[in-house]
Amino acid sequence: MMKLSSLLLGTLLVFAFSNHAHAGTDDATLIGSWEFNVTGAPWEYSRGVIIVEPGEDGELSGKVEFSTGRVVQLASIAIEEDTVIFEVNVDGYDVKSDLKLTGDDLQGVVQTIEGNMNFSATRAGSER
Repeated sequence: MMKLSSLLLGTLLVFAFSNHAHAGTDDATLIGSWEFNVTGAPWEYSRGVIIVEPGEDGELSGKVEFSTGRVVQLASIAIEEDTVIFEVNVDGYDVKSDLKLTGDDLQGVVQTIEGNMNFSATRAGSER
């Protein structure tokens, strides 16, 4: 159950980038790789990379690659003002994130079946 929550958390972070842009934050701001850490998640789901790409339909798409090599596709990605919302499904459980985007950092909480967990991510490398 702990693995599932952590996986859901990681997936959620990568997970919910929809195409709702605001004046200060647009979709292009999220495109790239984000190295993440989830405090309280089981080790196999606590670290990894979220990759956000432009989709063929104009919407953002992406995936979460956990440090163990497991990959989970993002279900949705939404941007509302300076808040990024990811949704992902891991092993049948939905995970949602509510993250604040500040420059090259994402900070916030992921909501899992095991409760809320702190999430942080930083843009990987010098992509920007």
